[in-house]
Amino acid sequence: MMKLILSLTLIWTLSSTAEALKCWHGEGTDIKQQTLLPCNSTDLCVTVAYQGYENGTVTQDTIRFCLPSSLFSEGKHTFSFNVGFASMAASVYVCNTDRCNSQVIPYSVNRTKNNLQCFTCDDPSSAVCDKAVQCVGEQDHCFSWTVDDDEDRQFHTFGCVSANLCEVASHFEPLSELSIKLLSEPKCCGSSFCNSAWSVKLNVIPLLFGLITLIVY
Repeated sequence: MMKLILSLTLIWTLSSTAEALKCWHGEGTDIKQQTLLPCNSTDLCVTVAYQGYENGTVTQDTIRFCLPSSLFSEGKHTFSFNVGFASMAASVYVCNTDRCNSQVIPYSVNRTKNNLQCFTCDDPSSAVCDKAVQCVGEQDHCFSWTVDDDEDRQFHTFGCVSANLCEVASHFEPLSELSIKLLSEPKCCGSSFCNSAWSVKLNVIPLLFGLITLIVY
């Protein structure tokens, strides 16, 4: 019995001290411009291709980095949200071997309208958010959220969101890169206009790009 216990202890010790992954870090599609760095022992390698839209301007980029395994499982994921005047979609590839995040992945471009509509703001400066936004692609939930920015100003935002983004929201707070403080988890619901609108006094754009920070850093 003692030998069995010692053997199990040795196996656990070796597995818990396994060498951390080495993953590519950097911005852009050219892997020659990336840096190979070690991750924490519980991290996975990630590649993200994201596309954002704000008042007629489209931005695209690819980013590679390490991400805690508690956030995403291995494989492919797609995240998306839409507040009418701005939207963001990200294709994410998560892997578990050295240098595995070297590939170029396609942007998520599913703009097919679905059967869901949600409340949102007419524009970033709207005092009342009672406009309708048409959800597209994997955006199968409406959401509402209350946060503080880095200047302790409280503001709200709501619109369409993919369910998987709601599921990982509880992990946002520990990420030091976010310049927002979450006053609550997002309220997500699955029927049209279920995210009852309220008055909004501050610009919601910082939150939109704070959301995607979860994925890209």
